[in-house]
Amino acid sequence: ECYAAHDGSDYRGSVHTTASGRACQRWDSQAPNSHPYTPDARAAAGAGHHAQCRSFGFFCAWCYYADGPGWDCCDIGAPREGGCAEFGDHWPPAPHPPPAPR
Repeated sequence: ECYAAHDGSDYRGSVHTTASGRACQRWDSQAPNSHPYTPDARAAAGAGHHAQCRSFGFFCAWCYYADGPGWDCCDIGAPREGGCAEFGDHWPPAPHPPPAPR
């Protein structure tokens, strides 16, 4: 689960809980939080048919709560200085940051 960007924009790992331990809502679901980060709209930034934390250009990898309204950052560990090429991680750059999550 290597990533190098300090904002987590290149993180494509499998963490699916917030730093406080709450389960993440799937990106392909609009409940309980309605949002624009759908797999169709943000596939290049890592949105998919999963509930894994993603950054979308914010200051942290994050997700919406699966059990109610709101969101929080996720604990994905520290970025790897110097990149992740030795791990075979070749992800496209994140798109321009969208508006802050609601």
